Amino acid sequence: MGTSYVEYRGKGFWSWDGYLEDALAVLAEAVGADSPEWLKAAGKHWEIQAAGEFGGWIHAQLDDFLTTQERVQIFQQVLEFAHNRSDLTSEVRSTLELIGSLIRGEVQTDASSPLDYMVSGEYRRMRE
Repeated sequence: MGTSYVEYRGKGFWSWDGYLEDALAVLAEAVGADSPEWLKAAGKHWEIQAAGEFGGWIHAQLDDFLTTQERVQIFQQVLEFAHNRSDLTSEVRSTLELIGSLIRGEVQTDASSPLDYMVSGEYRRMRE
């Protein structure tokens, strides 16, 4: 399985696709029926990206969906809700934490940075 780059505002991180797919699936599941339309669209996009068909080309499209501070705040609430699930593997939890750090501007790496931050571990699918 490949790796994909998760980018937001010019910074980002590389992730093993399995962890990223599961993290995006968890985010998609956290989007409620009463969510704003942009968030529902994001959730549908993340669900498609999590389907296992985009090896090496998974795109969370955070820049496309998180275009205002209000949207960022709403996304952070969704991210926190997803992160608090009790059934997450440690690798998926760590991937969600990286996404949160990226959104908060704490990630300073880009696509050409050393990969010493990558989440690793025994891969266990959260879903089949």
